[in-house]
Amino acid sequence: MLTTASRLLATTYSPQELGRLGESRAARHYRLRGYRIVSRNLRLADGEIDLVVRRGALLAFVEVKTRHGTNYGAPHEAVDARKRERLVALAEEYMRSRELSQCDVRFDVVSLIWNGFWFNVTRYRDAFRPVANPDRPWKWVGSGWGRKRR
Repeated sequence: MLTTASRLLATTYSPQELGRLGESRAARHYRLRGYRIVSRNLRLADGEIDLVVRRGALLAFVEVKTRHGTNYGAPHEAVDARKRERLVALAEEYMRSRELSQCDVRFDVVSLIWNGFWFNVTRYRDAFRPVANPDRPWKWVGSGWGRKRR
């Protein structure tokens, strides 16, 4: 519980600045766990990938969501089916452009909540997996949520 004095000392940021700080904190989270940051804020033709990290033969595409609190739901809840589909398509474009076919791929979501002093970081490793759309088997979509990992 924060006291009145500590609430006055708490730092608030604009949404853009908070997002930038959250992505930096997520990158640090991965580096501390032995991953190499391949790319940050990677712009492709159809959108942006927040983080691409690698450890050995594993390549993880990471969506980072940062919030000041949970008044509007947990940050990871903002990664809906449309966002998962877009991340799968962007990852496919990234791998095709760099001719990467011999590596394992994973999709993670990092949820960060800023309390005024520090980030509460929750990483959803293997948060969803691409599956073939039964109506259009040539199109991959993001499906499901994995287990929560810290």
